[in-house]
Amino acid sequence: MELIQQWKKQPERSFRVIAFGSSNTEVSWSGRHNWVEWLNLNLKTHIGRQVSVINQGISGDTTQNLLERIERDVFSFHPSAVIVTIGGNDTFQGFSRQQYADNLKQICALIRANNALPILQTYYCPMYSLGVADFEETFESFMQINRQLASELDIPLIDQYRVFEPFYRKHPEDYAKLMHDWVHVNHIGNAIMGMHVSSAFGLPEFMLPEDIKQETLALAERMNGCLDR
Repeated sequence: MELIQQWKKQPERSFRVIAFGSSNTEVSWSGRHNWVEWLNLNLKTHIGRQVSVINQGISGDTTQNLLERIERDVFSFHPSAVIVTIGGNDTFQGFSRQQYADNLKQICALIRANNALPILQTYYCPMYSLGVADFEETFESFMQINRQLASELDIPLIDQYRVFEPFYRKHPEDYAKLMHDWVHVNHIGNAIMGMHVSSAFGLPEFMLPEDIKQETLALAERMNGCLDR
């Protein structure tokens, strides 16, 4: 991503990236890094200490909740970029496709109006077979709306779902090793998300701790092997 290379050339300035979403983003008491923390470490290591990633995920949030708190939780920090990952709770709460799309488009417009780059990110793939009825179709359509809006607005898209979903379909038992429950990833899933986000930012691979390195890399390799080439 060309933007962060510009940040690297300006060590005298401060640059902030906001991770804006729901429980997919919010840090927990697990004692393990989530994808936001992996990105923060990788940016600081390879771009510089002038770059900080601020986690503004709140469990249970919808696109409407993001709109209600965007001034307090995003614009007050004067960010350079905002990664928006949202949609699961909109699905649970019965938001229409139009309502979801309109809210997400408004979020992106507000971010741009505040001189920051909006970056849309799709989710990993929930384990639909263990979840609630009628979730899958709407959720997948919401992820597609992210793709359509990214293209329409000419903004970056980090498409986690495109990578996670084929692995779930082809190897559900192995996929379960990435999941905390049917709709949330665990520390392994978060590390793999962090790899994908880092790659989207043009960053090198990060250093995994030895206790999860072998399993994480093996599952990431299997996941990549499931992609249609």
